[in-house]
Amino acid sequence: MPQYLSAKEFRERIPTIPEDLKRWKEIIVLNKSKPAFRVVPFEEIPADLLDRADTARDPAQPDLREISAIVHKIRETG
Repeated sequence: MPQYLSAKEFRERIPTIPEDLKRWKEIIVLNKSKPAFRVVPFEEIPADLLDRADTARDPAQPDLREISAIVHKIRETG
């Protein structure tokens, strides 16, 4: 569950933010009682879309490698 902090509280807690993120998983910073930005832990995932497809596989969605191959065939014949 996200933790909500005012911008002032966030600035004051900067030294403890890494530990806070481990505990809360998400911090939403408010500016004038409205969400300004969200802070989440950094996740190392591949930058390339096709490499990310392997790490975040959804069986309900088409395979991105197959889609890529189809697009390349269409471009070659077009």
